[in-house]
Amino acid sequence: MDNSKFLKTVIVVLLIINIGTLAFMWKQMPGHGMPPPPQEIGRYLMHELKFTDEQVKQYEQLREEHRNSIDHLRRQSRNLHDAFFDLLSASPVDSSKVNELADSIVSLQKQIEISTYYHFQKVRTLCTPEQQQQFDKVIKDALAMMAPRPPGR
Repeated sequence: MDNSKFLKTVIVVLLIINIGTLAFMWKQMPGHGMPPPPQEIGRYLMHELKFTDEQVKQYEQLREEHRNSIDHLRRQSRNLHDAFFDLLSASPVDSSKVNELADSIVSLQKQIEISTYYHFQKVRTLCTPEQQQQFDKVIKDALAMMAPRPPGR
């Protein structure tokens, strides 16, 4: 009987370890390293910068304008990516078309980056001089939150 109780205890402990291992591995799967939604980053900035109610209103307006322009660029990028990978079925491969579409995709990504830069420049102008100092300290953290995390991190 004592041996049976020991074996049951070992089985329960091993079961708990296995569940913990599976949970850890599941958390590390791609998709779980996705950046938080923009609202979270916005809340982070507003909290860290201690925005007033008026600044919050202005920030939300800027964020909405930025989101609309970025959404438009991302739709264009998605269409270009689709056309780009549709070329996989072409025979023979039209190298000039591949390069043209790749250049267009890069150009759109550049527009997204520039738009994001100017968006944050506008956000910084909403700040008081003290908030601007804090902004300069926390913007890298906010941008890191926006960047996709590599798998396994």
